[in-house]
Amino acid sequence: MIKKKLQDVSRRLTVRALLLVLVSVTTFALVLALLLSFGLGKIMQVWHDDETHSLVEYVGTTLEDLQIGANLSGNQITQLELSRAFEGMPFSPGYLMVTNADGSLLYSYKETERGTGRARMGLKNLKDEQQWNDVRLPDGSLAFRFAFHLPAFDEVQSNKFLIAAYKLLLFVAFLVSALLSFFLAFLFTRPLKRESQNVVQALQSMAGGQRSVPLLIGNVAEFNDIAVASQVLQEHLVVEEQLRRQWAEDVAHDLRTPLSVLRAQLEAMEDGVFKPEKARLSKLVQETGKLETLVNSLSLLSRLETPGFAPKLQDIDVESLLLSVCSQYDPLARQRGVTLQVVSPKATLASDPSLFERALGNLLANAIKYGKEGGVVQLVVTVNDQGEATSLCMENEGTVKSEVLAHMFDRLYRGDGARATEGTGLGLSIVKAIVEAHRWSITIVSEASTKVIISFTQSLPY
Repeated sequence: MIKKKLQDVSRRLTVRALLLVLVSVTTFALVLALLLSFGLGKIMQVWHDDETHSLVEYVGTTLEDLQIGANLSGNQITQLELSRAFEGMPFSPGYLMVTNADGSLLYSYKETERGTGRARMGLKNLKDEQQWNDVRLPDGSLAFRFAFHLPAFDEVQSNKFLIAAYKLLLFVAFLVSALLSFFLAFLFTRPLKRESQNVVQALQSMAGGQRSVPLLIGNVAEFNDIAVASQVLQEHLVVEEQLRRQWAEDVAHDLRTPLSVLRAQLEAMEDGVFKPEKARLSKLVQETGKLETLVNSLSLLSRLETPGFAPKLQDIDVESLLLSVCSQYDPLARQRGVTLQVVSPKATLASDPSLFERALGNLLANAIKYGKEGGVVQLVVTVNDQGEATSLCMENEGTVKSEVLAHMFDRLYRGDGARATEGTGLGLSIVKAIVEAHRWSITIVSEASTKVIISFTQSLPY
């Protein structure tokens, strides 16, 4: 099946490349032929007009000079003089007819080697006034009239051969260029075909579940980009699968412990080993509460990380919300002798109040539980000129080890100091998910003290 798909992909790629070459060459040939045809026709017309104008000027000037000379000498212009005068014509017409003012024929010339057909047709139409040109003397009197036919460029036999050779050459050039283009296109598509097969086969293997598929780098830059992107995708898939397996194992581990306790206690009561006393039942309820908390946290985290999830934003008073959250966690802070301080001017923030309150609660709970006993947890808000909150910094005394700091947002991760306390290990993961759902950013810095900084202005990409 995969082999057939690869063959189809390669065949389509080759056919498209060859068709593209054929269309390109044909279009180029047609455009070139049209340009040359119109251009050649225009050139021949201009050439014929220039020759005609030059011949008219030559014949008119020659006849005028002859008549002026004859007037001065008092002699008549002879046939011999006309023949000698027209021996130096710049262009050889198909015919030339000269008459005097009365219409009597004085001179007749007909080309026998070229343009004879058109010349005979011209002789039949000499009665048309448009065929005749007048020659007038300086005093305005009519001295001669003449008519001629100058063959067009393509009426000359030698030029006909030239044009035919030009058309044949153009046709042969088109065939040669088409064949050469097909050959070059075939050579060009060979590496494309080979490298496309490699990429498609590698992607098919990755789709089949393999995660160590080699992606070769070839000579085609575009396919190299695809290969590099596919390699990155493969590495991300490996990481995601490892995280998913670890996630499943961690969830199973955290669920297994309270379930084992519940089952053991219930079986013992069923067998009569333990009596269903109030203290024992309270213990079972406590374990059930842990399960419920874990399941609710997993459900919330899954909802936050669902593609397309969007928080319900509204403008809130940041100072009021911070004071409200601190009042909720004040009893827990008093148990450890921790003082909660809020430093915030009047500021507004567009956020989902319930989610933002949940994130603040998780951060405060962690800061109180794992911060320095008897210390201070301070919440400082920065505001811009428009009265909008730009960041929140939650600082508590005490530091976090660098190896723990690197995994604090990982799901179900609990440092050595947190394993002995109650919790799901999802608190900071939920905080990060809430922050990113709002398109904010969050960082944790631990040097002389530990600071959790949420930036409300540094938007994450959608």
